[in-house]
Amino acid sequence: MVEINGSCHKKFLPVKDAFAENFASGDEIGAAVSIFHKGVKVVDLWAGYKNVLAKEVWDSDTSVPFFSVTKGITSLCFLMLAERKKIKYDNPVSTYWPEFGKNGKESITVKQLLEHTAGLHALKKSLSINDFWNNPTKVYGALIDQKPAWAPGTKQAYGAQIWGAYAAELFKQIAGESAGKFFQREVAKKLKLNLFLGLPNGLESKVATIYPVSNIRRIMLLLPQILRGEGSEGRAGRAVLFGLGNSEVNKAYLNPSMGTRGLNAFNDPLLHKQELLWANGIGDARSLATLFNVLAHGGKKGKLKLVGNSMLKIVTAKRDLLYDEVIHKRMAWSLGFLKEEDGLFSPNFETFGHPGMGGCLAFADTRAKISFGYVCNKMDYRVRPPKTLRLAHSVYKCL
Repeated sequence: MVEINGSCHKKFLPVKDAFAENFASGDEIGAAVSIFHKGVKVVDLWAGYKNVLAKEVWDSDTSVPFFSVTKGITSLCFLMLAERKKIKYDNPVSTYWPEFGKNGKESITVKQLLEHTAGLHALKKSLSINDFWNNPTKVYGALIDQKPAWAPGTKQAYGAQIWGAYAAELFKQIAGESAGKFFQREVAKKLKLNLFLGLPNGLESKVATIYPVSNIRRIMLLLPQILRGEGSEGRAGRAVLFGLGNSEVNKAYLNPSMGTRGLNAFNDPLLHKQELLWANGIGDARSLATLFNVLAHGGKKGKLKLVGNSMLKIVTAKRDLLYDEVIHKRMAWSLGFLKEEDGLFSPNFETFGHPGMGGCLAFADTRAKISFGYVCNKMDYRVRPPKTLRLAHSVYKCL
């Protein structure tokens, strides 16, 4: 039986039970979960191994790549620029990045780009992940040359990877620095967070090894759903198998290519140092919960102001869910933050944040005054895995 370390308020013991159940069921190798309620840290748990082969245990300060949870942090950086009057979401992207407006992209707004309705969920030009640090000129050219897949604003399609490339360049054009440097100076250091968009030197030993599911095994595990066309995973898997490489799912997820290593590329220390704003944020659950706790309480902590009520009012508002051409379910984004269907992670529509491939999740619920951070290194094959839902649902049973 795995030893569960850390602390848990007696009112929130069901969360500890759910966390232990995830290990008992074999769904975890190493993981951590942290929760704040009404500004107080009520759950801070960790367990398992950061590296199975080396028998290295998961410690209180173990970090791990948390994939698309990174998009939530990136979206916060843009929100802070808007708070400081550096951008207006309804302005065309080309207002801040003139060259972006080529090839039919001149009318695309910042809002459309960040909310996955710009028709830029994929690139026609093939890239490898290594191009982002070995050949950035090639990447930039691909971004500029790309034409929208359809009229901007008419459809929603999740830019699983390339969203981060567009977001990174746009942020740099506006702020004159990278989002990673901005976040570290303006947020992480001030809140004393163990969160990074680009891992600094000297911290690699704290990073857990991730254990992804291969694409072939993912398809095999999802095969019953795929054959029946059930659920978002089944519909997306059917599009992959029967789209003959031309489905929107393939386009969004497979370019840039990870090469022969697949998602194991995210165990590469060189990759950890890069700022890939769609996927390689690195940190711990406690820091994610601490960050989103500030957002759950008006965007301020003491003298530090990240965002104000007017910005938070936008991202907490109820949104109409649109059918997503990549995820194959109804969902929405608000200025880059995910707005899921009510009851999936939280019963409250005010909730905003972002999940990551394999199970990681961070969100703020301004109605319940909850912030949630969860990271893991055993990646599940589902988009919204039961182990993550079990943890999120257990929180609300305690209120």
